[in-house]
Amino acid sequence: MHKDVAYSVERGRRKTISVTVREGSVVVRAPFGMQDEKIAAFVGAHEGWIRAKLARFAASAEKFADVRAGRAVLFRGRAYPVVFGGAENEEKDGVFYLKRAESVRAYFEKEYFFLLAEKTAVWARAVGRMPEDVSARDFKSRWGCCDARRRIRLNWRLVMLPEDLCDYVIVHELCHLLHLDHSPSFWAEVARVLPDQAARKKRLKEYSFLTLLYRSR
Repeated sequence: MHKDVAYSVERGRRKTISVTVREGSVVVRAPFGMQDEKIAAFVGAHEGWIRAKLARFAASAEKFADVRAGRAVLFRGRAYPVVFGGAENEEKDGVFYLKRAESVRAYFEKEYFFLLAEKTAVWARAVGRMPEDVSARDFKSRWGCCDARRRIRLNWRLVMLPEDLCDYVIVHELCHLLHLDHSPSFWAEVARVLPDQAARKKRLKEYSFLTLLYRSR
């Protein structure tokens, strides 16, 4: 522990040391044999960054407490009550009635993925490139991807995001049809379509916890 910053250490066959902060946990990955003192010094050197990440997590955890606890689900950026144990999966009068937590993906993907496909078609005209295919995926730590075959895969949870953040992810992937990398040229294209893309990218991090929810056990 470095002062009040608690962290765990994972040692492995690696040459460098790194630290990650996700869902309120601090994990340091270090090479076999690295002294504890050096690890503590590394954490100390990054303490400001770590504390900032932990503070953002705490604020997000409070803001989305009902969603994290399974009392609500997000749809287009708004939280709606959810009741599990229903006979059917449906939305009625602003309340989602679902059979079980694992039903969230099946229901949202079936009922709302068309919204993502429609958005992709609209933004493709702005980017100037049309993908060969658009489909849903259950990514664990990303919102979407684009491959060399011009196929775009979108995390079905995108329908849970505010509209502008959903748009950002879709534009981001469409711009990969022009630049299959994250070069300056790629980011310039994203900014051409969405001048405020940097602000959207930053806000998107607030919703990263969603990629850990609604998974089959």
